[in-house]
Amino acid sequence: MKPASLMYTNFRYIYYSILILFLLGNCSSMLFHPTREMYIPPEKMGFQPEKLSLRMKDGTNIKVWIFKPSKIKAKASILQFHGNGDNMSSHYISLVWLVEKGYELVVWDYRGYGDSEGEAEKEPILEDSKEVLKFQQNRAKELGIPWIVYGQSMGGALAIRSVGEMQNKEGLLLVVGDGTFAYYSHVAKTVAERVFFFPIGQLVGIFFSDHLSPGEVVSQISPVKLLIVHGTQDQIVSYPNGMELFQKAKDPKIFWEIKGAGHLDWTEMGRSKGAKNFQNYLEELISHWNP
Repeated sequence: MKPASLMYTNFRYIYYSILILFLLGNCSSMLFHPTREMYIPPEKMGFQPEKLSLRMKDGTNIKVWIFKPSKIKAKASILQFHGNGDNMSSHYISLVWLVEKGYELVVWDYRGYGDSEGEAEKEPILEDSKEVLKFQQNRAKELGIPWIVYGQSMGGALAIRSVGEMQNKEGLLLVVGDGTFAYYSHVAKTVAERVFFFPIGQLVGIFFSDHLSPGEVVSQISPVKLLIVHGTQDQIVSYPNGMELFQKAKDPKIFWEIKGAGHLDWTEMGRSKGAKNFQNYLEELISHWNP
């Protein structure tokens, strides 16, 4: 190798190493990508959700939307933990089809997202998650219906971590982890290897913190049922991440492999065969629910 080429290679390695170390020092900026923009107003989709503001322990106000089925009592209340980009005004659309099937959908924005106050940081968001879970549990109890937690991608990690730490899981029928993972470092390594070259991906995997990862507590969701769903062609959170999470969980648990599906696209907003299977699965669980 010529000296100039060698110097360029060394410079590139040093540059990306510094970049990765900088990013690792700002892990929240890697994990969370919030926006304040309103993407799809529910009213334009024919929905009129109840809009609430929940005050967290530190005084931060978190925004919540509640979509209710019309003219009937909800079969169950589903709490959505959305992914790490945009905000709930783009994510609710992936599950709102369940409202027309008789389910209540509760969506919320993490701090720093949408109209929720504060800055997007992992530990405060996890603390908020516990407060929102309590809100959801109390709401479902008042309504006399079971409740379900549905976490998507990064939201699945947050949901599983916070549910795993709950002491009282009364009324919780099911936890769903859709396109999610067990350890932050494993996802970061996979992404870095796609963006950079091999050694940098390894560095990220080694140094990225797994503090508060869902894999540490997923076994504590038991005896509540756990459903892990993952597309075999997921290019965002690769399929092995979902399988790893499932293997660390205790029974009762189910793994749905969606052949050919990408990242969070398997329901096709309620139109797919998989969505119908999910609806049937919920109906079966509810039929055996004993409050």
